[in-house]
Amino acid sequence: MVLLVKKRALLASLSRRAVISRCLGSSSIQEQLAVPLEEEIRDAKPISEIPGPKSYPVVGSLLTIMKGHQFDKMAAHKFYLHMRDTHGHIYRMTVPIAGNFTVVSNPDDCEKLLRVTMHNPQRLPLDSIKAVREETVDGFFKENTGLLLENGEKWWRVRSKVQTPMMKPKMVGAYLQQMDEVSREFTDRIAQLQEEHGEMPSDFQFELYKWALESVSLVALNRRMGCLNPDVAQDSETVRLIGIVNGIFQALNDLEMGSMLWRLVRTPTYNTLKRRHGEFLEIAMRNIQETEAAILAEDPENERELSLMETLLLTEGLTRKDVLTLILDMLTAGIDTTSHTLGFALYLLARNPQAQAKLHEELDTVLGDHQGPLLPKHMAQLSYLKAVIRETLRIFPIAIAMVRILDQDAVLGGYVLPKGEKVIYPNMIAAWDEHYFPRAKEFIPDRWLRGRPLGPIHPYASLPFGAGTRMCIGRRIAEQEMYTFLARVMQRFTIDYKYEDVDIRTRLVCMPSQPLRFSFTERR
Repeated sequence: MVLLVKKRALLASLSRRAVISRCLGSSSIQEQLAVPLEEEIRDAKPISEIPGPKSYPVVGSLLTIMKGHQFDKMAAHKFYLHMRDTHGHIYRMTVPIAGNFTVVSNPDDCEKLLRVTMHNPQRLPLDSIKAVREETVDGFFKENTGLLLENGEKWWRVRSKVQTPMMKPKMVGAYLQQMDEVSREFTDRIAQLQEEHGEMPSDFQFELYKWALESVSLVALNRRMGCLNPDVAQDSETVRLIGIVNGIFQALNDLEMGSMLWRLVRTPTYNTLKRRHGEFLEIAMRNIQETEAAILAEDPENERELSLMETLLLTEGLTRKDVLTLILDMLTAGIDTTSHTLGFALYLLARNPQAQAKLHEELDTVLGDHQGPLLPKHMAQLSYLKAVIRETLRIFPIAIAMVRILDQDAVLGGYVLPKGEKVIYPNMIAAWDEHYFPRAKEFIPDRWLRGRPLGPIHPYASLPFGAGTRMCIGRRIAEQEMYTFLARVMQRFTIDYKYEDVDIRTRLVCMPSQPLRFSFTERR
């Protein structure tokens, strides 16, 4: 039965909440493994034999790493590639204050890591933003700092309640036509910029940020933000919000990938993050409150389908703060991630005319002279378009690495790792490996099509959204946004790019290293 909104029910839900906990599961992972753990440990090597950079007291492996100029926090992917080439597919390093890390790049080890930790998938939180939230004066984040930052029961209490509505195709599909409207408006913005400049301006990435905020706000806030208004002022609240989120990601990257000194003393960068987060919180909460006010102002007898926010607010076991924290994180994570992926996708299509032509052909076949909004039946037929996004995320993964903390002893790469060991799986190593992806340096969306024309693909060799119960909670929302954007932009335009090659630049998430100065030509 479809849930319908009633004002009285929502008012009641905003005033009372029941917290319902759920255990993480009790079945033993050893029962699911082909070889008993005891036998694996007996045949494995001790952790002390894992190769890696030389470690020293206090400073750990830092001197060894910095001596060879191997680490650049704005190019973290190059560090992982260098370390793999130097030490192999498993190595161990010591980071001052943070401790020991084992890094694995074999997808078989990744699969085993996720299976071993499936019942209690703990990962390293972004400690700097967690600390900022824990220091919030009004105690708003006292019970829940967010799904990205919590582990164990605190994490599962919220995750178990929100994953069904957020991952439900019908719920996400309800926003398809609105997302389509945003993307069609953005194609008008592209046409305007092309006419004014003869190509996209050097700040075109910021235009993509506007599209991303406008799209994610449809779901997170159930309303438009006005980002695509051509007359939007640079000092407007929505434009400021984008700049603040960019600043948060930059500060997070500097703190999490750089010196750990902030853990001992609050550094200027930490204070910048705290200030930026406070600014973000103020603007985002004002918009959330406006959405709530609009909901409560409705006629209590007026029935319509629930939005995602309303569904979550009516979910037993979730507090209002739980819901608002999730919405805050959707707004934070929903700008850079999708917009960077689409910047990379447009670049790869511009550099690969054959792939672009094939995508045009599919769009012409599926959409034809259809004049109305995109429909679910259209999305279901766009297999090559979806393969373009999948291949883009293989070549340019947005997340640098996946991390898990072992909650029991395990054997990875032939070595015994103890409970508590932190294990990193860099997302790009296997994805760029010829062993797992023939012609790995080439952009070949066809490899993801049914029948796998380039051979079978290891299911853990490319994990752009993670896997298991800690898979990205916004995956379906992000995919629908990107599919809709790419369908409308490539239906209308041919794209070209004449400048230097684009590489990855890391700012906690990966982003294009060069200005996206594309040229768009109307196909009609």
